[in-house]
Amino acid sequence: MKTEREQAIQNLMKIMPDHTDSAFIVKQEGDDSGSYLCVYVERTEIGAEVCKTIPTPFEGWRVVHVWCPDGFIKHILERHRE
Repeated sequence: MKTEREQAIQNLMKIMPDHTDSAFIVKQEGDDSGSYLCVYVERTEIGAEVCKTIPTPFEGWRVVHVWCPDGFIKHILERHRE
């Protein structure tokens, strides 16, 4: 059974510190195959990928792991648009 979207995001956000020391964020997204949870994990300043495996599926959700550059989450994903 699939956990409600917000609860699944909160639950995955809670366990992600066990998988990485890098900045990360979990968002619900979708494609032609349906909805999924997308875990964005930042590489370090020198470009190293520091993340253990991410649980997939997670609480009934398909999970996609996206590596992004250092600072991407703060400056792009969480940027407040005017």
